[in-house]
Amino acid sequence: MRGPRPTGGPGGGAAVEGAARWGALSYPQFRRYWIAQIFRVLGLQFRIIAVPWLVSVELDRSPIWLGIVAVAAALPTIVFSVPAGVLADRFNDQRVLVLSQGAYAATSIALPILILAGVVNIWIVIVWSIVSGIFAALGNPAMQSVMPRLIEMRVMPSAVALNSMVWSAMRIVGPAAAGVLLALIGTGEAFLVTGIAIGIATVLFASITPRARVTSRAASEHGDDMWTGIRYIMRTPIFFATVGLSFFTSVFGMSYQFLLPIFAEDILEVGEIGFGLLEAATGIGSVLGTIAIIKIGTGRHAGTAMVGCAALFGILTALFAASRSMPLSMALLFCGGFASAMYLNIGMTTLQVMVPDDLRGRVMGVWSMTWFLASIGALPAGAIAEVLGAPMSVALGGLAVTAFAVFVYLSAPGLRHIDLVEETEEVEAAPAGP
Repeated sequence: MRGPRPTGGPGGGAAVEGAARWGALSYPQFRRYWIAQIFRVLGLQFRIIAVPWLVSVELDRSPIWLGIVAVAAALPTIVFSVPAGVLADRFNDQRVLVLSQGAYAATSIALPILILAGVVNIWIVIVWSIVSGIFAALGNPAMQSVMPRLIEMRVMPSAVALNSMVWSAMRIVGPAAAGVLLALIGTGEAFLVTGIAIGIATVLFASITPRARVTSRAASEHGDDMWTGIRYIMRTPIFFATVGLSFFTSVFGMSYQFLLPIFAEDILEVGEIGFGLLEAATGIGSVLGTIAIIKIGTGRHAGTAMVGCAALFGILTALFAASRSMPLSMALLFCGGFASAMYLNIGMTTLQVMVPDDLRGRVMGVWSMTWFLASIGALPAGAIAEVLGAPMSVALGGLAVTAFAVFVYLSAPGLRHIDLVEETEEVEAAPAGP
């Protein structure tokens, strides 16, 4: 059995009537959750831009320290994502979410205070990155665990796509806003935006009222330890393929993002403005791909669409690596962003619709961990680029995603034939209790 029956959820009849037009935004509890996500992601984007500025400009450190600080933030999120999923399953997931994000907001406010006091140094930044990375990891599985109990399962594709759109939009808006504030008010003051934004998100997360979690009939078969989610994914071909695609995308497919400055400066010779345009092309493609999911849904051929878009993304990335034309490179990155948004949104929807409710935190913890591996993937990408050049490194990374997508297509017929419309109907028709 998959999850509990989610009918009669928050928002009542009015939400159901508006679902066809507004999707997940028809549900008041989800709207509050979504606004919280906007503030949270805005804060995270400010951090992504401000930390490198602090290290390289304010502290005048060499580029190697940027990598050290990035790894210091990434490793805790990788290590703690799966244990955080256990916390979300065993305890009140909303409380775990609120406490972790509240602690994250507090640490985010502590750093600018140290900056303004003139006592910050590189070792403080490293320790701060580790601590804040732990709190970020603790909240992610709980955030995904709470969301399905704010809506009905029929609008899950819309909910997943709306959350994805926040990330895509803030990838465009956040860096620009952070750059302006860094220039206008200074590093310490700009860093306060991160703490304030995440603090507002924490208050909004605390104000939502999700449905009570219902344990599935098969709960006793799943187990209750930290490795249960991993074992469940490994035993379930559909989940293994879905999480595997996320893993390959993070570790190999996203290598072009780290090497994009080299393409802008040395290969395409378009400088800083061209670099911004290349980033924008990817972001706009991702936004439009997410909108496409919201408008047309995941459809009755979701599995085939997911595998096909993943394979296409890898090919487009390899073609970008071979391009020496700025317009063509922008077009390829735009299409790649569109394709990646499609298959990653379908993958997340597949997990949310089909995972048993009592395993949701642990499975989503593994899914979250794959995304944090992107920083680790920068290391082999950089090493290959040193030996074979940036274009070859990016091409190999993209083709690795395509190869895994082909492997999934051939070895996981269950994913190939998955119909998320039918799966959603089965979940909603399932009995509500043990």
